[in-house]
Amino acid sequence: MKCIVEKKNFLIPLQKISTLLIKNNPNEILGNILIEIKKSYILLISTNTEIQLIYKIPNNYTCINGKITVSGKKILDIFRIISEKFLIHIKTIKKKLYIYSKNSKFFLLTLPAKQFPYFKKQKYDKKFYINQKIFKNMLEYTYFSMSIKDVRPYLNGIFIEFTKKYIRSIATNGHRIAIFKKKIQKKKSFPIFNIILPRKSAIELNKLLTKEDLLIKILFNQNSIKICINNIIFISKLINSNFPNLDHILLQEKKYKIKVNRNLLQKSLAHVSILVHSQLKGIYLKFKNNICKITSDNQEEKAKYKFKINYKYKKKIKISININYLLDVLNVLKKDYINLIFDKKLQLFEIQTSKKKELRYIILPLYL
Repeated sequence: MKCIVEKKNFLIPLQKISTLLIKNNPNEILGNILIEIKKSYILLISTNTEIQLIYKIPNNYTCINGKITVSGKKILDIFRIISEKFLIHIKTIKKKLYIYSKNSKFFLLTLPAKQFPYFKKQKYDKKFYINQKIFKNMLEYTYFSMSIKDVRPYLNGIFIEFTKKYIRSIATNGHRIAIFKKKIQKKKSFPIFNIILPRKSAIELNKLLTKEDLLIKILFNQNSIKICINNIIFISKLINSNFPNLDHILLQEKKYKIKVNRNLLQKSLAHVSILVHSQLKGIYLKFKNNICKITSDNQEEKAKYKFKINYKYKKKIKISININYLLDVLNVLKKDYINLIFDKKLQLFEIQTSKKKELRYIILPLYL
């Protein structure tokens, strides 16, 4: 195995696929990257057994075919520090990977490619194309509401749904819900389906996708999804479970709607967060007489912040919620103004950005 590469073409792919590497794992191969040399391109592959990333690098220099696995961290560190002024040579010598340029030489231990835990080749039932920006939004605006290691598997991922009329993504941990929903244009056609993308997969995919206006290819079956983004192939296992119907929550009648400046609300939360309870993370929101007052306490200390709003209701509203849940929403929204919406009994707190209801966030109150 032998090839010549330029640092600028190799470093970024290494950085992208190294995010999957598992550190300090008894199975050493999971900390390795597979390098496969072909005549006109190089493949870099990494996996954590749930996700597999493949990066294809076009290469115009002379190559000798072959494949080997090597420590992902070490080869990434080498390419970070090695000079970009000179071409970099890579070849195998007696089961070691030899990397050298004009002033640098490295010999790395390797493991055989046959030990690498490749994903089995899948037969995908459905295939379609979607704008990368739209798919990025489906993840970016919802993924933070997923649960972490919940005993209910469907909460540990994002529910992605395509129908004839709309596409939708939902994430929930049982205490909050994030929803992205977009109507499908009449000219467009997608297969009707729904899947649950695991938490780690959603986070990694969100890092890979950009807001660039181009089409990406998606293939999937009951157990796996494959996404092709330029020179990157992302493959992930899916959660085989039924996602709960949330209509009983989403369709509840709303009683109060308050328009609030998002930046001002963020500023107030930054003030009271200093003294929020370290475990409960609860704050009080109070609305009365055109004033929004926010308070936090940790039993011995207290913080307050208030600002003016346009509040048209006679009833005083007081509700307690998790400050981190609210900040997570405000951090991804772009609109200057948002609507805070409450039901009649103040059992639900909802955030919306527009009448189209493309983005909806529901947070269940705390009872402190």
